[in-house]
Amino acid sequence: MNKVNSDTSLSKKRKRGVNEESTPQLEGDYLSIRVPLPPASAFNRDRPITSLIQAQLRHIQHAESARLPKHKRAAIKLEDIHTEAEAAAYMAAVTQVLHPRGRRKSKPQSSK
Repeated sequence: MNKVNSDTSLSKKRKRGVNEESTPQLEGDYLSIRVPLPPASAFNRDRPITSLIQAQLRHIQHAESARLPKHKRAAIKLEDIHTEAEAAAYMAAVTQVLHPRGRRKSKPQSSK
């Protein structure tokens, strides 16, 4: 188990602007936490979409309508999307049009 320096209390809440000297310092070995892989049954293309996915669909539709001209928008109504596979396909199509080259790499800062 990890030990904490005795001069620092874990029960104290951290405040903005607190320097590192008052932050608890862990000593000893660090434990790794194993995160199990999800079971194969977790992936279900035919699962009905949840309210979270519905909210994500509304957000991506808003981005689509705000950024794309009508002729480049997907001709899909959100009411027609019922499964996770359909939602994923719609999100992938809109993302591909909004970001045709994928993520842009940042340019290195020039020193002056």
